[in-house]
Amino acid sequence: MSKPNLQHYIPKTYLRQFQIDSVHNKSFVYCIDFTNKYKRQVQRLGINDKVFKLRKYYNDHNLEDPYSLERIFAEEIEPKYPSIIHEIGKEEAISASVREDLILWMFVSKMRNPALRQNAGRVMERIIYFTNQYKKIYPTPDQQEVINEYVRKSAKEIQLRTFLESEKLKKIYELHFETLASKHWKILKSTEIFPFWTNDNPGFSPNLHPKFSAHTPFHNIMELNSQSVIYYVLSPKYCLEIRPFLEETSMDICGLNMEIKFEDAALEYIEIINQGVFHTRHKLMISNFKTYLNKCIKRKKKDF
Repeated sequence: MSKPNLQHYIPKTYLRQFQIDSVHNKSFVYCIDFTNKYKRQVQRLGINDKVFKLRKYYNDHNLEDPYSLERIFAEEIEPKYPSIIHEIGKEEAISASVREDLILWMFVSKMRNPALRQNAGRVMERIIYFTNQYKKIYPTPDQQEVINEYVRKSAKEIQLRTFLESEKLKKIYELHFETLASKHWKILKSTEIFPFWTNDNPGFSPNLHPKFSAHTPFHNIMELNSQSVIYYVLSPKYCLEIRPFLEETSMDICGLNMEIKFEDAALEYIEIINQGVFHTRHKLMISNFKTYLNKCIKRKKKDF
């Protein structure tokens, strides 16, 4: 395997599900990059475009092979996704093994995401800022640059350690697995002309807290508690909905053995899910259909 310095943080195998369905546009998706102030518009980008990559994003120079984590993702995790989508596309019974692969996929896609690294860095920045304020320390621009570099490196190390420290990985994955497996699963279906969107941080939960939901209607994480509802857009056609079981459900039923039903989602429901995708993006919105994606540009986030 080659050792690419530009590494996909959105896997190509996931992006392929959102390819534009055109003879002349294969291997392209429609995308909005909200960090690009010069091209704040819907662009047609190849799935190998640099916007979907970051330089040495998974490299860890404490390892004998700094590219080890990139290799694991490319060889052991990403090849699972086509099989997952193939079986879901049959709209028949979904095997337990595919359900387990799907849980693993969702876990890895969240834990490897830049949004997680950014959140860790933001927490560190606030801690350092308030500590300096308390001690009446006011860094010079050069000192602040040193602090910023320390935060950047530390946030990356925190994220990579999650995958490289086996005990930590086991505990976090068990929480993720047990939460998702203990809930009710459903596959929602969109229409061809009004598909599900995705972003560069797939998977989110609505904010169910009545005090805070009006200001922050969606969380960019998949909440791992008994009451949470989770949405994960699998493709333009399919979105996995995970929610608590009804109280009268038998204790023998779980996400791994229940009958997973496929259901046509109402247009209003698709709109709500796409709103969640919009609000929980890291920086990119992605779709195979340009028309409705334009509305992301025309409306401010708070008005969407």
